[in-house]
Amino acid sequence: MAAGSAPRGADRLAFALGLACALGLAGTLAGAFAAGPAFAEGRDGLPDACRNTAGDEILDARAEPGEPHVWRSASGELLRQAELVMVTDEAPATGQAGARLRFVALGEGTDRWERRSGHLVLDPGERWLARELVRAGQAIVGPRLAGRDCLEYLLREEQTARRRKVGLWRHERVWSAHDPDVLLAERNGRYTLVSGRVASVGETRSMIYLNFGGRWSRDFTATIRAERKAVFAAAGLDLASLGGAAIRLRGMMRQSGGPSIDLEHPAQIERLDRNGDQR
Repeated sequence: MAAGSAPRGADRLAFALGLACALGLAGTLAGAFAAGPAFAEGRDGLPDACRNTAGDEILDARAEPGEPHVWRSASGELLRQAELVMVTDEAPATGQAGARLRFVALGEGTDRWERRSGHLVLDPGERWLARELVRAGQAIVGPRLAGRDCLEYLLREEQTARRRKVGLWRHERVWSAHDPDVLLAERNGRYTLVSGRVASVGETRSMIYLNFGGRWSRDFTATIRAERKAVFAAAGLDLASLGGAAIRLRGMMRQSGGPSIDLEHPAQIERLDRNGDQR
């Protein structure tokens, strides 16, 4: 198909299903086409909250084999769908399906693998790649560059996939913050979702601590650099008020005395005592 042309009728559906097979999402996409107008209206597209002033880039690209979140443009540039943590044993074997896509950059420059990070929106259908991968249980939401309002869309998709035990959620789960021995034994060095009730909040000149027990050398703790306090406050999170709150956290588990997660982004914290979601 020539660059810039759009498939029509049966050709459009065949093209879309071929691309979806490469992403392991054929069933989801077929259902979306059957739904008709709702799909055409952009139900699965990039929300306004995720757009920025950098502008869109329109590119022809192909999915990288085995990496559904990474696409290579016709010029050889690597584009990575941001805000995702991929679980490698869940990634489908993708073919070299080609598509026209819109790329909305987040941040500047490239990572150590020479990939630019941003949002990838695929044609046909204006489909936001992050939403499709999270919905299919092929990725965990990993807040880093996007705003909290944007990430709320992905967190809702993840919650649904988790409840349905789709994809990686057949074996992944939310772990208890009150079982530090298990966290260190099972999750050290791995991206982990943890939930529990904050026992206390501590603060020094350089660090804020969310303590989930009374023994810092053994119990689970989440840490936030004091210089990031204003960022969390701007997102509506008063860290000092979290004492006694039921929350869910996400991040890379490490050992610092007991198990610990470093928090950099407000969307790494979800209040459970406000929406009743204890899963």
